This record gives sequence, structure tokens and C-alpha cells, in this order.
Amino acid sequence: MSHSNAPVRHIVLCRFRSDVAAASRLVFFEQIGRLAEIPGIAFTNFQCGANVSPEGFGMDFADGFMMDFASRAACFAYLAHPTHRAIGERLIEALEGGAHGLLVFDITLDNHEKPAGKTRSVLRQHRDARPSRTAEHHD
Repeated sequence: MSHSNAPVRHIVLCRFRSDVAAASRLVFFEQIGRLAEIPGIAFTNFQCGANVSPEGFGMDFADGFMMDFASRAACFAYLAHPTHRAIGERLIEALEGGAHGLLVFDITLDNHEKPAGKTRSVLRQHRDARPSRTAEHHD
């Protein structure tokens, strides 16, 4: 499968201004999710919400959303659509620092598929490579 025809996961992280209420944030995400209802825009697996990571490396990006596109062309059609652009402009106005409060990251999904059956055999090899408790130790 070529990269141009590969599925794409579109990830968007947002750093909203402190005066933008949680309900207003949800409205943005609902509008974005409904874009899939527009002819010419096609995505699946839309997810949105607050950052719940306990690691503390979110760089103040407290909210975000993601969706999957069948191809880069489908993602580009979404990005270029006038309704998406209008929602995006309003979203940027609600972010801390405007566009600096936005992080967009797209991943080609075919590079991240788990090879079928590989994980279990690798784990078994690792387990089998460990010394047993009855093995003699020599100095």
C-alpha cells in the first residue's frame, strides 16, 4: 500500500483560553464530529475529550480530538472543505495564543499496524531466554 493511499489518523490537540467554558469546548467538538455528515467529507472513529494522561507532559494541551480517514486524499478533502475551515477559524479564536494553541499531527496508519501473531512469539522468546531458577550460576 502506498503512503498516499494509506489510512490517516488526524490528531488535533487544543489549548483553550481559560475563559472558554467546557460546554463551549464541547460545542466545537460536536460541530467537528458532525462534519462527517457532509457529502464529500468521510471519516470514522471520531473521538474527543480532555487530556487524562497522568504523565504531566501535555504542555497545557488539555483537550483534543482525532479521527481516521481512509486516505490522505480524504483527509485533504476534509481540511479544504469550507465548513471545516470556518469551524477551524472560530476554534483558533478560542485558543490560547490563537494558532499557537493548536497542535495537529497526522499518522499514516499502515506504518503502525501490529503484525499478526508477532507479539506472542516475541514474548515467548523473551520468556524462554530468561534463566530458570534451577540453573547453576558460575563465577
